[in-house]
Amino acid sequence: MKENRVQVKGCFRKNLLLFLGIMVLFCFAGAVQAAQQPPDFSRFQEVEGSNGSILRDTHSGLEWQRCPYGQSWTGSGCSGAAWRGKWDDAVRITAPGGFRLPTVDELRTLHPYNIFSGGDFEWSSSSYPYLSGAAWGLESGVTAYGKSNKGRARLVRVRQ
Repeated sequence: MKENRVQVKGCFRKNLLLFLGIMVLFCFAGAVQAAQQPPDFSRFQEVEGSNGSILRDTHSGLEWQRCPYGQSWTGSGCSGAAWRGKWDDAVRITAPGGFRLPTVDELRTLHPYNIFSGGDFEWSSSSYPYLSGAAWGLESGVTAYGKSNKGRARLVRVRQ
């Protein structure tokens, strides 16, 4: 009887390990496939009269400056040096037309699309509630960053 129980226990462990191995493989394969598929940018449309420098998110109604603060849109890319600074300075940045630093909830609407890729993380205007020296930002996901770190600013406004 004891021998039989040991055999069943060993069989269960082997099957459990096999099952977990297969699950890890499927998760990895799914992540690779998701990474290979380009994001759906069709929800972002150029705002008429902006020469492509402003994109409207048709799902949220938010309008985003295509280039980080300090750069300008050339028609095919961003040129110039992007501003990089601490959070205390970033929250004071505005631009004509009602542009301002986004809240963390507004910034979350960009993830996982991250159509504004490249370089450093981008600040939100929202402090991190669990640590006074941190604020929310977006890089590959929405994350808390120390307010003394230097990040970029991408400005947003509510649809005009």
